Amino acid sequence: MPEAIQNRPVSQRPAGKHLASAALVRESDNRFMNFALFVGSGVHGLPGLSRGLWRYYGQDHAAAVRRFFQEYRPHPLPFVGAAVILFLGVNFVQTHTIATGVVLGGQYVGAVDSRETVENARIFMEDSASEALGYEYSLSSDFLRTHPVVVANNALLTQDQVVNMICDANPIVTHAYVLTVDGQVVTGSGSQFLIENVLKQKLTQYRTENTISAEFCEDVCVSREIVSESERKSFGSVTETVNSTSQEEVIYTVKTGDTWSQIAGSFDMSSAELLALNPEYDMDKIWVNQELTVSAAVPLLNVRTVDREKYRTAVPYETEWQNDDTMYQGETRLITAGVEGTADVEANVTYLNGVETNRDVIDSVMVTAPVTRVMAVGTKERPKTMASGSFAWPTSGRLSSTFGGRASPGGIGSRNHKGIDIAGSRGRAIKASDGGTVSYSGWMGGYGYLVIIDHGNGYQTYYGHNSKLLVGVGDKVYKGQQIANMGSTGNSTGNHCHFEIRLHGTPVNPLKYL
Repeated sequence: MPEAIQNRPVSQRPAGKHLASAALVRESDNRFMNFALFVGSGVHGLPGLSRGLWRYYGQDHAAAVRRFFQEYRPHPLPFVGAAVILFLGVNFVQTHTIATGVVLGGQYVGAVDSRETVENARIFMEDSASEALGYEYSLSSDFLRTHPVVVANNALLTQDQVVNMICDANPIVTHAYVLTVDGQVVTGSGSQFLIENVLKQKLTQYRTENTISAEFCEDVCVSREIVSESERKSFGSVTETVNSTSQEEVIYTVKTGDTWSQIAGSFDMSSAELLALNPEYDMDKIWVNQELTVSAAVPLLNVRTVDREKYRTAVPYETEWQNDDTMYQGETRLITAGVEGTADVEANVTYLNGVETNRDVIDSVMVTAPVTRVMAVGTKERPKTMASGSFAWPTSGRLSSTFGGRASPGGIGSRNHKGIDIAGSRGRAIKASDGGTVSYSGWMGGYGYLVIIDHGNGYQTYYGHNSKLLVGVGDKVYKGQQIANMGSTGNSTGNHCHFEIRLHGTPVNPLKYL
């Protein structure tokens, strides 16, 4: 590079009025001051602007404009003031709007975007109040009025807020959170949190560390409604209502092993109370799948939970049968004892109010295998005189006396009747109720002529008051074989058969076996 160019001195920026213009554009933390400084700097820079006007108006016009601003330099303050006013005006227009003011009972409460919003709130309020009160209800024109207002955009009320204000200013109806169960209002409160918290506690009662879901069986809803003031006052305790029960009649189906007293006790009833609900039934004779009406406490809300449970359970063993011609048909003998196995199980268990209703096994792993039980079963034909294990009616006739306590017939009969009496004509056939061996045949006090059959399985049968005996001690008899004729011997008031069944010597009710 030539030395002349390298050593040329750098031109210095002249001091003066341009420095003053630069000073006006310094920064400030205040946005209004920044705007004013910007405008002021623009005014001082107008002479430079005039030079650019030459492109449009020609050099002469640009020079004239430049001379004007040089001779009549305007003060920046009016420009700054005008800019501030313009800025504030634009900002006000952008953040405010012409709205509809709402007046309730002579008091201004706020503004909405339009009269339509107020009208919709009024219609909603009147319709809801009419439904709650049960008669046509309308707001007076003096109570709800409107007028134009200018308000900030973020200060506008919603339709729901207007409805709330109308309710707050109205002593007849009010807003409340109501709890409905299957579409029926059961209670309410001014606090949505209170109702939802009580419902949550109800579900929590049945939750465990294994619970994977918990829900109400009924359709439960919490909503904000317009209700009459009298209805609001009638709402009871939310906690008491949610946990309440009612006595209702339900149908219970008899299961294997049930007894009358057990069924009554499971529903907190006495046997007499259960019989009063089922007068057509006999407490001593119930059967599987029989339906009984019971009174039970039915909760307002039923909770269904599902628990994921892991446990070890027994695996039942199978039974293998082997024929044995040395034993009679119906007889069995144990050859190998069965042993239950064990398994680790994972299952989803469903509960209704804490009572299991279903168990769905989703995984099972065998830990120890079960051992098969081996049983021998007889194939040898049974003699007719062997007991079958079931009993037949010993004769036909009218049941004249039942088992248990009774008034002494004619002053000669037992008050604690150990059997049943079957009345009929003299000489009618009396038959063996089951096969067995005659262990007694003869006269026995109040029984008169009596036959006793030992069935060899712990059971004995008694046949009393006969007119004639047809078998002797040691005779083998078969089921249905005639063993005597009906009569009225011993302590008897007429021709009948006194029939007893004894198990290991203790009389039992024959009607439960026949």
